[in-house]
Amino acid sequence: MKFEVGDIVQLKSGGPLLTVSTVDKNAIHCVYFSDEAGEFRTYDFAPALIVHVEIEDAEEEDEG
Repeated sequence: MKFEVGDIVQLKSGGPLLTVSTVDKNAIHCVYFSDEAGEFRTYDFAPALIVHVEIEDAEEEDEG
């Protein structure tokens, strides 16, 4: 599976939504907001651990 900067992803096991910030050969660098800490956090994941998440656009919902 190919990941690109700006993709919204999530761990296959669940957890918060993550935004891909950098893509390397062996790691996907992600950023997310930690509600518990009240700040942004970053973490690197192996590509096999994450999946793409589709986010519906609020404007599309209003039109339908």
